[in-house]
Parts: sequence; C-alpha cells; structure tokens
Amino acid sequence: MQDQLPEQGPRVQALLTAVTDDRQSLLKLGLGEGAFFPLDLMAFGALKRSISTASAMVMMVKAWNMVCARTLLRTHIDTSLRFSSAWLVEKPHDFATNILKGERIDRMKSRSGERLTDAYLVATRAPDYPWLPDVYANLSGYIHFSGSHITSAVARFGDNRTMEIEISETDLRFPEFSWIEVLECFREATAMLAHYLDGYRQTKSMTPEELAAGRRAG
Repeated sequence: MQDQLPEQGPRVQALLTAVTDDRQSLLKLGLGEGAFFPLDLMAFGALKRSISTASAMVMMVKAWNMVCARTLLRTHIDTSLRFSSAWLVEKPHDFATNILKGERIDRMKSRSGERLTDAYLVATRAPDYPWLPDVYANLSGYIHFSGSHITSAVARFGDNRTMEIEISETDLRFPEFSWIEVLECFREATAMLAHYLDGYRQTKSMTPEELAAGRRAG
C-alpha cells in the first residue's frame, strides 16, 4: 500500500485553484447565438479537450506525477495552437470541415501557402507568446517515448560513474519551482485558447467584410 503523499506547497496549491478557475471560465465563454458553423464544432472539440486536460493536470500535480503533468502540458499547448490555426487559413469553415473529414492539420496550408506544421504554428504565435518556443521544444520529448522518459527514471548520479534508478509514479525529487513552471505555462496555454475562442465568438456577429479584415490581422 502506497504511503500517503505530502501536499504540494502553498504556491502550487494556489495555482491548482487558478487552473480550476480557468477551466470554469472557459466553460462560461460560450460561442454566442445565431447560425451554427463547422468552426463551432472545432471550437467545442478544443474546449472539451482543454477542460479534460485541465482536470487531469490538477490530479497529476496532486499525485506528484511530473512525467504525466509535462505530457498534459504539451497536449494542452497543442490544443490552443491548432485551434488558433483557423485564423491562418483562407476559409476557416472549410478548414474545420476538412479536419472533421480526417485530414491532418499539418498537411493543410495557410493563406500564405505555408504548411500548418507545429513548427510553423509555434513560430507564428511566438511574438504574442514569447515563452512558447522553448517550452514547446522542451516538452516535445514527452509525447513519444524518448530520452526525456529515460532520464526521468534516474534519481541521481553518484561517484565512480554510478547512478541510482527510481521506478515510481511519483516524482517527489522535483523542486517546487518545477511544479510552478508547469502550472504557469498551463495557464498561459489556457489564456491562448480563451483568446481565440472569445475572438471567434465575436466574429460570429461581424459582417463578412469585418470578418475578412479580422482574419488578415490574425
């Protein structure tokens, strides 16, 4: 039977509460009234994935599971980035329809003819989110089995080229700032998604001319 885990520190606890509050704020955004479009479905899918990931993030941090917490952060950033890609294409509703048909986003193109790869999306959003390139690059190894998972099993290195291996679902050795960093980045990714969800809600009340001008600016 596993010993009872200690509670996270006060700063981490406050951030966990903030993540939960952010989740509730997303649910309250809404998409406005009026006609229903393909991009509405994409928005609902992004929202569903986001709030599910937020719920799981809170559980993983409370369980001191850094490997899963970092994987969830990368997933959360992916949701925000890929939903924002609708602002980069010529016809957002056709774009959403093609995604529903099973087409891969990274094989579709922006208005300028660039493939919507993860690297392109990160570079495009980096001016507004300067933390994004480094965080995204550091987290990519947590999606597929990689060196990040191998090193996570190493508890410490000793003398004479020895090492101590720890196989556990908990990561108690990480300092508080590591958990704070994960949660702060998670909140930043939530804010990114909220920005684009709210932007889409506003566009639904725009004229075609206003919408075209807004997409060019996005």
